[in-house]
Amino acid sequence: MSIELRDVTKKVRLGPIRLTYEHLNVRVPDGGHVALLGRRDAGLEAITNLICAADAPDSGKVIRTHSISWPIPSSSFVSQHLPLVANARFIARLYEADEKPYLARLEEIGRFGDWFTVRVSDCPPEVRSLFCFLVGALLPFDQYIMTNMNVGPKGERGRIGELVAELCQRAGLLMISQDVKNAQLYCTQAYVFDKCQATYYDDMEAAAEHFNSIEDKDIADDDMGVDSDLESLVNVDFGVV
Repeated sequence: MSIELRDVTKKVRLGPIRLTYEHLNVRVPDGGHVALLGRRDAGLEAITNLICAADAPDSGKVIRTHSISWPIPSSSFVSQHLPLVANARFIARLYEADEKPYLARLEEIGRFGDWFTVRVSDCPPEVRSLFCFLVGALLPFDQYIMTNMNVGPKGERGRIGELVAELCQRAGLLMISQDVKNAQLYCTQAYVFDKCQATYYDDMEAAAEHFNSIEDKDIADDDMGVDSDLESLVNVDFGVV
């Protein structure tokens, strides 16, 4: 297994709503393409924190046997006062990537043009979201964790789909979101989080049917898929545990 939540218990608070997951078991096999699907009141951000070692379970174990990414496209590590290229150099050094080809690939795929040397705070939202996606997706992880694939200009999102499909040829994918359409495109297995339980499916149509039957509730404090508030994830060792 590359990732496993074994008999995990975790108390979750979403504003006024409190949840308790008990005896939670989730297995993501080596090279597996698995979706964790849940509405905004399912507490998926807390589950993401457990997987990425940003939080610990109240009981049970979280096991990781391969390298995993941070939740892409989280921007919690990005310095708003530095240009995109300076942030990219920081990531390259942190993950010991060969800087020149890494930056060249970023520019090639992102087509940032002059924005690459502009401060993050001055870049348009679609440029920032695309950058935050690519800096993680272009690093060589065994398992990629993605919370949002709808990044960058709408007219250019086909390139993101091509990149994700390419990643799936050589690595595992763990999609954690409400994006059931992309889950059906890229994943072959799913867990649907509903009523403090995770139901496993190896049939993505059945998983989508279950997910679509769940009532969506407005949880103001939840922002999954946009910018998970995981402040220090890039300083966490995502190696073998």
